[in-house]
Amino acid sequence: MAEATCEPVDIYDFMEEWFNLSEDSTFYIYKVSTGAVLATNIQGFEAAKRKSSELRQSLGLKWDDIKFKSERSRAKGTVGVSGSGNQFTNNRGERYPIQYSRNYNPSKRSKFSGYYDKSGNWNDLS
Repeated sequence: MAEATCEPVDIYDFMEEWFNLSEDSTFYIYKVSTGAVLATNIQGFEAAKRKSSELRQSLGLKWDDIKFKSERSRAKGTVGVSGSGNQFTNNRGERYPIQYSRNYNPSKRSKFSGYYDKSGNWNDLS
């Protein structure tokens, strides 16, 4: 049996990396009871904390009434099949022509369809 080696994790490097990620992220602030978004595109964790405190005080709300979350990156354009059914757009914004089979798929109630990506791999759509 081979011997496993493992390097110790430097907690300071880990914390610095996490801090840099949180400062590079954008955040949004929302009201917990209604889910209404009060502010968006706030750059950095500390700025989001300051802004949420300001909003909390200006609106006269309690501490637990307002929260903030990191915004997720949005895909380039609309993902999925175009309205005409001729193209498919993946989550990276790459478009591919859709190919339809002449065979009918009864379980999906449509023809078999898919596309070849730039690597030549077949991807089923239905």
